[in-house]
Amino acid sequence: MDLYIVRHAIAVERGDPAYPWDDDRPLTPEGIHKFRLAARGLEKLDVRPDHILSSPLIRARQTAEILRDAISPQLDITYTPKLKPDSDYGDALGAVAALGAKSVAVVGHEPHLSGFASYLLCGPRQSASVVLRKGATALVRFPAEPAPGLGFLEWLLQPSVLRRIAGS
Repeated sequence: MDLYIVRHAIAVERGDPAYPWDDDRPLTPEGIHKFRLAARGLEKLDVRPDHILSSPLIRARQTAEILRDAISPQLDITYTPKLKPDSDYGDALGAVAALGAKSVAVVGHEPHLSGFASYLLCGPRQSASVVLRKGATALVRFPAEPAPGLGFLEWLLQPSVLRRIAGS
C-alpha cells in the first residue's frame, strides 16, 4: 500500500479574532495559491491515490479538495475525525486500512501527521523526526497491509520543491 501524507496548506493564524474556534480557520489566499501549485507538482509526479481521507477541519478539507481537483477530479474524499489534531494514531491507521485501497492520501495537521508518520515508520515504542511544512507531502510505502513500524519512507517533498516540479 502507498500512503501519501499531506499537511494542510497555509491557513489563517491561530488566535485570529475572525475565527474564535480553531476548527474554523480556513486557508489563506496565499495558502490556496501555493497549494494549487504544489498539487500540480504532485500531479506531475503521477500521484494517483485511490481515495483521499481528510480531517474534517476546514483548512484540511480545502487542502483535500485542491489536491483532488489537481490529481483526479472524480476521486472520493472521506472526512473523518480520526485525522483531527488530537486523534489516536492507531485510529487513523485503522481508518486508512478500512478503505482496503492500494493507495490513499491523508490530509491533516501538525504535529499529528509527523507523529503519525513516525508511528508508521518506527512503531509505537520508537520515534523518527519527520518535518512536514504546510503543504508538504510524504509517501510511506508498506510491503503489504499497513501496520505500525512496517512503513518505508519513499520520499518527503516540501511545498517549495513541489511548486518547482509543477513549474518544470
